[in-house]
Amino acid sequence: MRNLYQKIKNMKYRNKLRALLVIASLVPVLLIALYSHMRMSSFVRQREMEDMESLLEQTRENIDSQIAVYTSLMNYLTYSPDIEEIIREKNMDNYSAYEKYMKVADPLLTVPKSYHDAIRQIQLFADSIKVEHEYTLVPLQKTEEKWWNAELKDDVRIQWMVDRDKKEVVAVRNIYDNRVLAAVLCLTLDYDKIFQPFYGMVEDETGAAVTDGRGRVVYENIANMKDSRGNISSEFFLNEMKKDHVLKEIGENYFYAKSTSGENGWNFYLFRSKEAIAGEVKQLFLEEIPLIFLCTLIVFGLGTVFSRLFTRKIEELTRNMDQVNHGSREVTVSSDCEDEVGILVRSFRRMMDEINRLIDEVYVNKIALKEFELKALQAQINPHFLYNTLSAINWMAIRSNQKEISKVTLALSTFYRTALSKGEDMVTVESCIRNVEAYLEIQLVMHDNDFKVQWETDTSVKNEMVPKLLLQPVVENALEHGLDVKEEGEKIMKISILDEGEEFLMAVTDNGPGMNPEKARNLVTYQAKGYGLKNVNDRIKLLYGEEYGVKILSHPGDGTRVEIRLPKKTAAEREGRA
Repeated sequence: MRNLYQKIKNMKYRNKLRALLVIASLVPVLLIALYSHMRMSSFVRQREMEDMESLLEQTRENIDSQIAVYTSLMNYLTYSPDIEEIIREKNMDNYSAYEKYMKVADPLLTVPKSYHDAIRQIQLFADSIKVEHEYTLVPLQKTEEKWWNAELKDDVRIQWMVDRDKKEVVAVRNIYDNRVLAAVLCLTLDYDKIFQPFYGMVEDETGAAVTDGRGRVVYENIANMKDSRGNISSEFFLNEMKKDHVLKEIGENYFYAKSTSGENGWNFYLFRSKEAIAGEVKQLFLEEIPLIFLCTLIVFGLGTVFSRLFTRKIEELTRNMDQVNHGSREVTVSSDCEDEVGILVRSFRRMMDEINRLIDEVYVNKIALKEFELKALQAQINPHFLYNTLSAINWMAIRSNQKEISKVTLALSTFYRTALSKGEDMVTVESCIRNVEAYLEIQLVMHDNDFKVQWETDTSVKNEMVPKLLLQPVVENALEHGLDVKEEGEKIMKISILDEGEEFLMAVTDNGPGMNPEKARNLVTYQAKGYGLKNVNDRIKLLYGEEYGVKILSHPGDGTRVEIRLPKKTAAEREGRA
């Protein structure tokens, strides 16, 4: 947690402001989206329940319309004079009875089948019928063989019964004569055709059931519904409905709708799992995601634009301050705003103007002081004493046959002679070359000649004037950070002094490991412990202007090239001006 807090503290102000704007904008958007989703989810659930009830009501009306047709048919047949005559006539001879059955009963009981494909058969069981005629007229005692006889009540109303195994739906009516059962009219219907309206409405996670007036299940289709125990039956729902007191809900998993038939008292049920309804809500949520994502992108984009707009001047001020921290004294940021940032920018400019004024005063005085100190130091060093001492060491080395000591002594003498240059600040290119040659000769002895030096010089620039000790720090840097760290292959240093018209180029190239361009650019701004490239660059800019200086070209694995480009100014011209 502390690391996270520290990371947040270290974030750029722009990123903090952008995060604040995005969060401040997204929270209300998400709250509104959440509230809208909850309202829409509630609306979807309510609509689903209404659709369930409407669908169940349509299905119930469809089946009721069939029941009403068959009820009307039963009423018509019950009160038909021809049927009543057949029931009353108990003493007809066989021939008269057969003729009556063929001409009257058969058309009445068979013709409806041709108009209603759900009718399987219509049977009249009567006490007056002695011999069974086809399947339409049956003796009354034969009712004992029918499956519905056990459930038949002593009632004159039509009784509806269902045998799910036989796939039969029957409408049965008792016909009495002076309160004595004289006949039974039975209309047998096709189970699948009666309940066909349910087939198209039952899908995954949806089930349907129908119960009769006694609460027995006469139809169910819930094969696509399961709970944690596997397949469930309509009895499960009916039992759970008795336990649950929440309207239109069964436990935590199901919704249901109920409708009661006005024709035969059947109860119609439609069940649906809450997961199925949740699927509709989920689909609604998925449709909302692109809108939420678009809002998020818009908020993020606006947050980015506004944070950049608000922090632009602060970032410019920060970069300018960083440049000042690294030695630059130029103020590049400006603002005409009257807000706090504008006041801060103008205060910074005024502060830097005052600092530059003070630095210029102090710097001029320090330069003068350094010049006096340098001349005093050079005055303390007696060149003749140094050269005579080195000459004595050289002769002693020659007498002792120590050629290497003699060689180093002569190189050291040359190095200090060209470095001191009789107290002069400017030397010729030729003197600068001798100084570097002497320095490299000493370094070759110290390095056991493990590197090579290649020279490329134009004699036309040998009299050009340059600050003394200009090239030696560059060569020293190439040797120390280039060739000395090279592990494999031949080590080569190339020194070029070339005429380029009104300018001349001094370049030092090594085949060392090189560096990335960013690091190379920073070398001229980095203050090393000794007299490094930054000092050389600063001296050149002070003497010749900002357009001149040290340029470093390098890539990893390709070595490093340091270039110094200077304007021509011969010794003769300097003497003429003097």
